[in-house]
Amino acid sequence: MKENHTPVFICGGGPVGLVLALELATRGVACTLVNEGETTATHPQGNTMNARTMEHYRRLGVSKAVRDLGLPPDHPTDSAYMTRLNGHEYARFPMRSTEEKMRPGSPELAVTPEPLHRVSQMLVEALLKERADALPASTMRFGWRLTDFKQNESGVTAEIEEAASGRKETIGCDYLVGCDGARSTVRRALGIRYEGEAGEDVTYMMGRMQSSYIEAPGVYGALRNPVSFHCKIINPDFRCAFIALDGKGKFLMFTKLDPGEEVSAERAHETALAAIGEEVPLKVISTRPWTAGRALVAERYGKRRVFMAGDAVHVFTPTGGFGMNTGIDDAANLGWKLAAACQGWGGPHLLATYESERRPIGHRNTAESHRLALLDSGMPISPHVEEDTPEGERARAGLSEYMYEKLPEMFAAQGIQLGARYDGSPLISRENEREDPPPDSAAGYTPSAYPGGRAPHLWLADGTALFDHFGPGFTLLRLGGSAARTESIERAARGRGVPLQVVNVPDPEARELYERDLALIRPDQHIAWRGDEAPEDPDALIARLTGAGTGK
Repeated sequence: MKENHTPVFICGGGPVGLVLALELATRGVACTLVNEGETTATHPQGNTMNARTMEHYRRLGVSKAVRDLGLPPDHPTDSAYMTRLNGHEYARFPMRSTEEKMRPGSPELAVTPEPLHRVSQMLVEALLKERADALPASTMRFGWRLTDFKQNESGVTAEIEEAASGRKETIGCDYLVGCDGARSTVRRALGIRYEGEAGEDVTYMMGRMQSSYIEAPGVYGALRNPVSFHCKIINPDFRCAFIALDGKGKFLMFTKLDPGEEVSAERAHETALAAIGEEVPLKVISTRPWTAGRALVAERYGKRRVFMAGDAVHVFTPTGGFGMNTGIDDAANLGWKLAAACQGWGGPHLLATYESERRPIGHRNTAESHRLALLDSGMPISPHVEEDTPEGERARAGLSEYMYEKLPEMFAAQGIQLGARYDGSPLISRENEREDPPPDSAAGYTPSAYPGGRAPHLWLADGTALFDHFGPGFTLLRLGGSAARTESIERAARGRGVPLQVVNVPDPEARELYERDLALIRPDQHIAWRGDEAPEDPDALIARLTGAGTGK
């Protein structure tokens, strides 16, 4: 049995595992990733990369390539509700195309340099793997599975097996991370359970569902209403969703399975034609089962030297599009901390903060997704909604009123995207703060430089984004032309081997936004500390922010 060693071993080659590999490899930390499938995903899911995910992709150098995938730049991204694709429309929630959002001066670019983008996870996975393959520090082992692991105080030993041949290897590592989905081998081996809502089989978006990947270019000729990204079909016979993948005729369709019913391409074909409302050429490419209505969070995010991220620690209903994006944010948080531990500048308490910072976000985001799923599944559907009669008009008007009253937050959720905060984390210093942090809101987001939250975005006078000046380690911003001395902070960082770069930002708007002369930004772009002058004990501050001490 061949033996190898890698600082970090990653189980699972979905988007979360691949992003974690990029987080490590771009920092020069070697990692090995195994994935049982020989290729990245071929069935679409996770069809929205939210703004925070796109910011992480920008930091990793792949956001432009991601935007070249998915819907064409001018394709509408509205979400619309209708009786059938060629039927009556109940409601429409307008959302701007990528082309409009990326236009200089757009309201979206005022909040983030990387607005939300509509693209299937399967396309992004292939791109992420290609980038990871090109990095010397990352080793991709697709077609291999984790069969067992053991850990002790000094490391972890993983047993892996090639799926096709049964050939076995042993890999020693300093840390192991399970990014291996809801049925995680790693989570089950650790004996960690999920808590929360398991997805009771009740109605649409509550229970057993079927996901179908279809090709039907004739849909665009059948549409009675304007083109949308996301169409929800609601009538007395059935409910389903159509999600545009390429703007040319490929779609993802969600349908409810009846009790005892199994996934079926024939049923998908039948339902798709019924949803379109007329006969068009249609091909079912693939189908998958899944369970809606789940809102699960793991009791723990790891034990000792073994950690988990993504669906291995939280399971969502796709309502709101939070699941994969929450997992990418997990990887960003864990990635820099693992790198710090492997490179020797992370303190003994640093890795423990992964769970304490991210698990509350898992609870927050799954709860909001489940709340939205209940609103979506609980619509009162009259038997008359398809009728071209006064009674039909009244029925559609009543459902439209429900949608416009209950559902707008499903298509906003800026707070979920950009508002995650780590208030109370031992890695966050509030020594210069006299007020409480801003209130949390799932729907709304107000930029704030209060420590614990994402550093607020700003376009600088030279046309660059402030985010683009942040380094891979810590970044100390000297704001608004301040003459504040930073030498003591720089010495403290050097003394502990902590990567730190100082960035002068003379723009007065930056000083106004950050409300202090100095701001210290973590590698994951969250604000760790701010002040008008260096702290009295800069070494204690750096020790605290890197998990080596509690600071003041």
